[in-house]
Amino acid sequence: MIFLEAIRIALGQIWVNKLRTALTLLGMMIGVGAVVGIVSIGEGMRQFVVDEFGKLGGAQFVMVTPQYMQLKDGRWVPNPHYKPLTMDDLRVVEQASDRLAAVLPSVSHGANLRYRKASYQSRAAGTLPEFAAVYNWEVAAGRFLINADKLRRVCVIGQKVREEVFGLAPFLGRELKLNGQRFTVVGLMADRQIFGQNWGDQVLVPVTTAQRRLAGNKHIQGLVAHAKDQEDVPHITAAIEEALKKRHGPEASYQIVSGRSILEQVEQTILLLKLVVGGIAGISLLVGGIGIMNILLVSVAERTREIGIRKALGAKPVTLLWQFAIEAMALSWTGGVLGVAAGYGLGEGIARVISHYSNLEFPSIVSPEATLLVLALSIAIGLFFGIYPAARAAQLDPVDALRSE
Repeated sequence: MIFLEAIRIALGQIWVNKLRTALTLLGMMIGVGAVVGIVSIGEGMRQFVVDEFGKLGGAQFVMVTPQYMQLKDGRWVPNPHYKPLTMDDLRVVEQASDRLAAVLPSVSHGANLRYRKASYQSRAAGTLPEFAAVYNWEVAAGRFLINADKLRRVCVIGQKVREEVFGLAPFLGRELKLNGQRFTVVGLMADRQIFGQNWGDQVLVPVTTAQRRLAGNKHIQGLVAHAKDQEDVPHITAAIEEALKKRHGPEASYQIVSGRSILEQVEQTILLLKLVVGGIAGISLLVGGIGIMNILLVSVAERTREIGIRKALGAKPVTLLWQFAIEAMALSWTGGVLGVAAGYGLGEGIARVISHYSNLEFPSIVSPEATLLVLALSIAIGLFFGIYPAARAAQLDPVDALRSE
């Protein structure tokens, strides 16, 4: 009952001083709102990167590129052990591990497209029939490349290419000039953007056709291996490196980067950014805590005679301590709840602005765990800054308190 009475008195005093209470709550609300808003944007950024990487294979892909240049004595020079990759290397990598789901070549060239009077500067990518399934890229019309297209001059175009070259005219079965050579359009890919890059501005052709007709050699710029499971990536990375060194010799150097390592680096960077910016925003939480301590010190000074009377009537110091501590926690908790709501709104607003100006689906995410953590932190700050005024009230001498004006 004594504890409930302390709560009643504390809440009553908060309600009596409405303006002073409102200003104190505003300080806590701004601090908590800033922290929640930053957390929501940071978590949204992390989720955005994970989702976009998921379209590329997530943490399950491994990129392999030959090292044409090397750093020597502080400057980049040609690598004497440079060994270009070919389709034979791709087949060797395919046999390197049974944990591989697919291995795709990377062959890309600039492409000048012409159809009748329309022209468009695009890029042509040589690939294999597994490309569409691996990247989960749907065919909107016609078909994708098949094994029988190995040396044929056929192509699949993106939505942007269709708009710029064909407009509303029929396109399937039409001949498209690619760098002056005629290619028959057999398919159209669905619209897709990854990290803001429009994949619809490219033309997909069989890799062997790209090598012969566009590049004029048998080289590929790199290859991308996709693991069956994320946990297989370290094993696959080691197996690929071993297979290539066995084929080209131990001195051959290739850059092997996994999506898993890239994601880890990105998440570490985002975490560091959240900690730095969140720490700066956390300063406003301390300012809110100082505001709570200030209002309680003023309250103790104004109610000195009341405290003296209560002590003279037998109120224990712990009761007075709890009264002012509860008042501090009530202020901080209320400010925390308002701050969480403001933080949700701030995060959602910033996410919508980013989405509007970047044409990207940027989310704002605040987990229930983070919300509870911020609320607990606000209550802890209120209690920390409320202890001193509460202890001061509990230690007042009743005789001196009754003599005060």
